[in-house]
Amino acid sequence: MADLNQAKKLLWIGIYALFGLAAVWALAACFPSAQGTTPEDKKKEAEPPNVVLILTDDLTVNDINADTLKHMPNLKSLLVDQGTTFDNAFVTNSLCCPSRATILRGQYTHSHQILSNDPPQGGFQKFRFLGHEDSTMATWLQEAGYRTALFGKYLNGYSETYVPPGWDEWRAIVGNYLSNDLNENGHIVNYDPATSYDTDVLSDKASDYVTRTAGADPPFFTTDRPFLMYLGTKAPHQPATPAPRDANAYPDLSLPHPSSFDEKDVSDKPGWIRDNPPLSLEQKKYMEELNRKRLQSMLSVDDMIGKLMKSLKQSGELDNTYIFFTSDNGFHLGEHRLGAGKWTAYEEDIRIPLIVRGPSVPEGKTLHHLVLNNDLAPTFADLAGAKTPSFVDGRSLVPLLNDHPTPIEDWRQRFLIESVAERSGVVQPPFINESTVAPLLTGDPLPKNWRRTSAASAQSSEEWGRPWLKALRTEDYLYVDYKTGEHELYDLKKDPYELNNEYSTASPELKQRLESQLDALRQCSGEECRAAEGGQSPGQPHGPSG
Repeated sequence: MADLNQAKKLLWIGIYALFGLAAVWALAACFPSAQGTTPEDKKKEAEPPNVVLILTDDLTVNDINADTLKHMPNLKSLLVDQGTTFDNAFVTNSLCCPSRATILRGQYTHSHQILSNDPPQGGFQKFRFLGHEDSTMATWLQEAGYRTALFGKYLNGYSETYVPPGWDEWRAIVGNYLSNDLNENGHIVNYDPATSYDTDVLSDKASDYVTRTAGADPPFFTTDRPFLMYLGTKAPHQPATPAPRDANAYPDLSLPHPSSFDEKDVSDKPGWIRDNPPLSLEQKKYMEELNRKRLQSMLSVDDMIGKLMKSLKQSGELDNTYIFFTSDNGFHLGEHRLGAGKWTAYEEDIRIPLIVRGPSVPEGKTLHHLVLNNDLAPTFADLAGAKTPSFVDGRSLVPLLNDHPTPIEDWRQRFLIESVAERSGVVQPPFINESTVAPLLTGDPLPKNWRRTSAASAQSSEEWGRPWLKALRTEDYLYVDYKTGEHELYDLKKDPYELNNEYSTASPELKQRLESQLDALRQCSGEECRAAEGGQSPGQPHGPSG
């Protein structure tokens, strides 16, 4: 009997012990661990995040200001207020296709050699011919187990049923910026603009993708896989046609007139600017209307942001998703006596908006670090735990996406800007006319006598527009070296609108220092670029070259 009682006692002790352990486990799950996280938190932290890139076309920093944000509540409340704004974000070539090649591969223009929008110097055709599509942000993340999707604009000149490597879901605009056709996974589909506004079409497809792919992906994947989404709008690129519902927005909007607008004295500027007459009334009226339409077209982008964020939240993906909102380049409207355009080294063209929201990213914060479009691809690879190829020139922004970012003095101190000559070919017909001369992308007006230019003197047409340039941008200076032998040097602290070219009066020591820093970047590659830019290299992981 004593043995039986002893056995019962041990049984009850065991039962109470199990209840006690269960209680401890329950409490441990409810309260933070010694490291300040619960087991559930650790599980979430271990899940690779989704990455969404919203890439607008020709959007400027000044387009996203306190007044315009009143009309874009989703951008303001869901990204600006709940993310970090980088107010020193730049592109290293302020033209669509070179910039997008940089975004896809993390390289300077001299490294990827996509020099312009069209063959033989650039465009989709050259990007594919050089084999660049075999190693992009899409292939890197796909190899790391990510689903990948592209919606909207890819590269200038893309117009076929071919789907590039690395993309699982492909809904790319086919043709030029006026096209309403999409390549939908190898099939061309036309959307009638009378009933289907392009940004709304992309919005529907992106949101549907989030909803449709949430959860496991059987039979090969039994858990939810993270995704990379590249969402490229045409807005606010010219002609900047707004959605019908927004056609009457901004009725009282005026074109901004900064100090550089229709610049009064251009005698110290290089020849391609110096020979420009003051802006005409016709030019000013056109830019006034274009500015209004650009901002009207952005209202549908704001709607797209709201719909996408709602889909991410409803699918349970929002808390584990990084959203990057930016542009492929800036844009100018009348600054320095230039008509509507881009592709210069001036601030209006190289500076871009960049807003990042995501796990651990501080809310409502602004950082002043110099960051580039070169940095997007290595950042996405870093977030995904993917290998970053050694050819990448940019650096990961991940060290900046937390409450304790890399000190600005330990970050990049300078970067390279580069552009080939705007006109590199000579027209050949007996006489040059409107059908053989395309408008210059910089908005630089043609010479007064261009209609009388004959084939015998057509060589001079190579000098129309902006010459070939390499430039250095630091926190304090813009230093431009033109192939013509001309230079520009601006002290940005004293002269943020780049009105006073100080090259002729600057000290030899300053010019020598800037030239030396520029020389180190002219043909740099990979780690050389990060070293030449200054600051501490983040030591990002490197995979094979390609």
